[in-house]
Amino acid sequence: MEGDAVKANELLLWLSARREGSWRQYRAAVEELSGDDMSLTQANGVTEVGEFPLYLRLQLDFERLAHVEFFASECEEGWRVAPPAVAGRRADGEWLGVLCGARSDGLLQRILDAAEPIRLDVRPGLGIPDVVRVLAHGEDDVRRFAESAGALYQSDAPLAILQQLPVASPPSSGSPGTEFPLGGDWRIKEFLADQLRWVAIDRHEAEARTTALLKFEIYFQRPRHFLKWEGRAHELPRAAAMFALLRRRRMQILCYDRSAQTLAVPAVCRPPLMVERALVLCSGRPPEFSEVDSRLTYYDVPDDIASITAQLLRQNLA
Repeated sequence: MEGDAVKANELLLWLSARREGSWRQYRAAVEELSGDDMSLTQANGVTEVGEFPLYLRLQLDFERLAHVEFFASECEEGWRVAPPAVAGRRADGEWLGVLCGARSDGLLQRILDAAEPIRLDVRPGLGIPDVVRVLAHGEDDVRRFAESAGALYQSDAPLAILQQLPVASPPSSGSPGTEFPLGGDWRIKEFLADQLRWVAIDRHEAEARTTALLKFEIYFQRPRHFLKWEGRAHELPRAAAMFALLRRRRMQILCYDRSAQTLAVPAVCRPPLMVERALVLCSGRPPEFSEVDSRLTYYDVPDDIASITAQLLRQNLA
């Protein structure tokens, strides 16, 4: 496990030094670091067991940990590293700061040299870079720490993220439909909301559906997701389409434990990236995946963040 964290640290340092690049360069770097022993293969939070290769699992964790952006504005065909930042929030009477974004040997040394009243908490992760957190009695201490390390500071980061996000809503009645991709090589799957799983169907069945979430897959391309709504197909991000369909089917899938401050969700129903990033920044670590019930559990999620998350996903907290 220690080797996993070391190689993930090396990958983040390499990406930080390059700052940005192509998808091909990213995949080549992952393959070079993984090598024959594939010691990075057990990344955190596997979302659809057996479907995510190593480079996609690492991409997911780097995104939700706010280290790297993929296919974002100005890097539509690749990636870019976020500037170093400390995401702060109040937690259990103290202030917590989570280090995000680019890393360098100099930055890490400045962090190690941090003086009291900052308490440094470095936790090696399984298949992810070290989780670097700082704790202090007051927010000003965390803010000064970020400044001395040469990083940006964001107060109440999880809340700030969630307040900028739209509610997961179905397409409006006036939204134009979208044609399915042409060609016979596409593999098509339908999401069965009542069973929370994907099943293979053919193109004729996909075209016949009036309300459904469909996934089109083909080699070397990212999956494309289509929500059939009132007979018309709309291409949407996976999570937005999924939670709109779950709302239509009256499926409540969030489970919040207030005493433990944990929020659990079926892994196949992973929230939208930015919602997930807000949840991850509550603790600084990715969700834990359970092979027993195929659920993702997010830790240290306070009541207000859980409540806003449920509102954005149009869910009730169970």
